[in-house]
Amino acid sequence: MDDDLHVVHEAIRLCAQRWTLEILTVLGQRPMRFSELLREIRPAPSSKSLNDALRRLRDRGLVHHTDDAGAGTYSLTAAGTHLLPLLSSFMREMRRWSDTYRDGCAQPTAADTGPA
Repeated sequence: MDDDLHVVHEAIRLCAQRWTLEILTVLGQRPMRFSELLREIRPAPSSKSLNDALRRLRDRGLVHHTDDAGAGTYSLTAAGTHLLPLLSSFMREMRRWSDTYRDGCAQPTAADTGPA
């Protein structure tokens, strides 16, 4: 696998991990405390799952945690903020694709089948 494809593959794999999209989307609205994240994300993750996902996103530089007198707040970093519209566009396009092909009944076009 060439380096460019490997980098993209790793980014997609990170985004595909459980709770990543939900956390990034919710934090895109505003910074939140841990308990707020638990209330906002539906279906709600367990505390352990949310903590593990937040740690993973902090380690990858997408989420920042500040501890203000025991009231820790999570927010998106610049990288997380930059990633969010890309994810939104990707999800919109995947939804469009899924709506077209979800039943497996779509007929292939000439472009799909190649030259006869």
